[in-house]
Amino acid sequence: MIGEGESAGRVLGLVPARAGSQGLPGKNVRSLAGRPMVAWTLEACLESRVLDRVVVSTDDDAVAVVATEMGFSPPFRRPASLSGAQASVIDAVAHALETIGGTWDYVVLLQPTSPLRLGADIDAAVELCHGSGASAVIGVSPVLKPQTFYGRVDAEGLFRPDTPRPDEPVVVNGAVYVGRPEILLERRTFVGPDTLAYVMPPERGWDVDTTFDFAVCEALWPYVRGEAAGPLDSVRR
Repeated sequence: MIGEGESAGRVLGLVPARAGSQGLPGKNVRSLAGRPMVAWTLEACLESRVLDRVVVSTDDDAVAVVATEMGFSPPFRRPASLSGAQASVIDAVAHALETIGGTWDYVVLLQPTSPLRLGADIDAAVELCHGSGASAVIGVSPVLKPQTFYGRVDAEGLFRPDTPRPDEPVVVNGAVYVGRPEILLERRTFVGPDTLAYVMPPERGWDVDTTFDFAVCEALWPYVRGEAAGPLDSVRR
């Protein structure tokens, strides 16, 4: 762990929040637990101890207003070429790094569709990358059911159980990505042969794509934020 007085170097936080969404238009500013969803990612940035600068990359005026009101001003205006449905988030990261300039030891990608991640998750992921010497760290969560529940449906509609693997599977949750800029720009991905996993509980790694996901996050929010009457044992059975 990075102790008091120590530093991981210069750490840039990047929140990519484009206006377009094929599944749920306007979801970044849709109300979740009383605030626009993007505000919870920005709140986690404020809670973090390791971020030296946070840039909100957006083409959405509503997102820009939320970011400005929370002190993240001015938002970084993403060009139209990087704002469509086919836009690559790595291209947006590269464009931001090029435009902002300066030397950064780490870039931390924080998608607003993961509103329940905490500032402590950001710090722990950066500390893992820095302390290990890995080129990148990505947030993952355990799957919500044991492997014995999983299977597939074949062409005839029959259920076929999958053979359990020796390791417990995890899913990339999208909550936090940490990378060393020069390696990230060369590979064009956070996933490489030495990428480490920062394991998060499923309730903090929930990704929002649908109204169902919003409902789940609303239910989990008081537990994640410590405002529920009792603890949440686990969302995994």
